[in-house]
Amino acid sequence: MRLPALRLPGLSFEWARGMVSRTTVMYVVFTVGLFVVFLVLTFPHDLLVRRALSAVNRGPVSVDFKTVSLSFRGYDVAGIRVGTEDAPPYLECSHVWIRPSLAALVRGNPYDFVVSADLYEGEASGQLSLGSSLVGSVQWRGLNLSGYRLLTAMLEDGRLSGKVSGQFTFETRRDNVAVGQGTGEFAIDGVALAGAKVRGFPVPDVRVRQAKGKFSVGGGHVSVQDVQTTGDLNLQGTGQITLKDPIEESALNLRATITTGLETPDAIKTLVGLIPRAPGAKPDAPFTVTGTLANPRVR
Repeated sequence: MRLPALRLPGLSFEWARGMVSRTTVMYVVFTVGLFVVFLVLTFPHDLLVRRALSAVNRGPVSVDFKTVSLSFRGYDVAGIRVGTEDAPPYLECSHVWIRPSLAALVRGNPYDFVVSADLYEGEASGQLSLGSSLVGSVQWRGLNLSGYRLLTAMLEDGRLSGKVSGQFTFETRRDNVAVGQGTGEFAIDGVALAGAKVRGFPVPDVRVRQAKGKFSVGGGHVSVQDVQTTGDLNLQGTGQITLKDPIEESALNLRATITTGLETPDAIKTLVGLIPRAPGAKPDAPFTVTGTLANPRVR
């Protein structure tokens, strides 16, 4: 009797080849991804930022910073300082974060950026667009006047307080920032000056509930319009400041009116009464301020 032949099932190694293929691809992807991560982390970002600032730092006023790093908010530029070497800075920021605009990237535009910053115990945010022109806007909130060293350096003693908010839009050429122009507005709440001295002379304590106004910048000039204050001093003003280096030598051409109220301290009333006026002029008659920031003249 003939026994039936036994047939062993055939072995296929297709699954093994597929496994090897997937493992190889995953390993390559992991290695490339790890390489990119280490490349980004070790890339000399500070050199890249300094190269970008070289187009701006072409005069006595320069932009400098301490460190650059990456964070979940984008590029983190720490310790930004704008000004000259031997004078209080015009602007200081503890941190500035810059990242591409996701909405612009979706539209295929990689040159729009979102900017945010911490400065003077407050915060700022805005947008920046790079092209043939540099266009941007910025808004700021809760900036503390007591931290603004360019202003407090004019005081020999005393305390200055107040919270600043506002907005600014600008447009300039990338290769020549000096030809740019911009407009904005500001509001300062709770302004108070106490125990201050200027050049050895005491300044009466003064409190202003709010100061607000509009301004424009361009051609080396700062123009102010619709400036108003309410509080111990009720002021209305307009005019122009011609910027020079150093900033203390900037020329003034301002026109203003000042009135006092029932709650105005006597020391402030006396100081307002010393403002030169034409014979027979009313207390609310306008006056002009000329000279420089360091040596203003009132007439």
